Amino acid sequence: MNLSSDMSALIDQLEPISRPSGLGRVLMVMGTSRGAGASTVARELSRLSAVRSTRGVWLFDLDFKNNAQADACRVRGEAFDLSLGRDTPWVLDANSRLTGRPSTIDKLVVSRVERRPQTRMQAALRGAPEYWAAVRQSIDLAVIDAPGQSRAPMNLVADMDGVILVVDARADNFDGLHARRDAIESAGGVVAGVIVNRAGAYRSAA
Repeated sequence: MNLSSDMSALIDQLEPISRPSGLGRVLMVMGTSRGAGASTVARELSRLSAVRSTRGVWLFDLDFKNNAQADACRVRGEAFDLSLGRDTPWVLDANSRLTGRPSTIDKLVVSRVERRPQTRMQAALRGAPEYWAAVRQSIDLAVIDAPGQSRAPMNLVADMDGVILVVDARADNFDGLHARRDAIESAGGVVAGVIVNRAGAYRSAA
């Protein structure tokens, strides 16, 4: 399915939450259930935003073990440290580090965990407002792909400019949507929009 027109419309709708003074935005994409399609939405949002971007777009994949976004975006080239000299929202063990690599899509950088072979990775997430402030000064948009089955990304929502929820239209009810919205707002986050996936087309709502 070609999602370009629907996602372009979503990007237009999100423009009002842009930061003043030319600062970039930080958006999280989170599914309300496993398999809702949040990763696909995050990747397409990143791709289309990169086309419009001047300073670039970074796609953060919080599924540190699988790195699916890096593979899907066909990262290449030399890796660089994403920490920007700040305390980062991710805490990894001594055998691992989060890097960014350019993708085949111009102006799009995708995160990837590099770790020593045959070592188990330990990771945690925490609030880091100063880090995201540095990101906003460096690029036009950061998209955070948050695994829907994990509660750890809730530690980040208060630092986001908005959270986009992705709901599977095949679900029998939307209880998961209401629960996730309440959890985000209770943690100090803002739900910027809702995308109903697999409804013939994306349907977004503020």
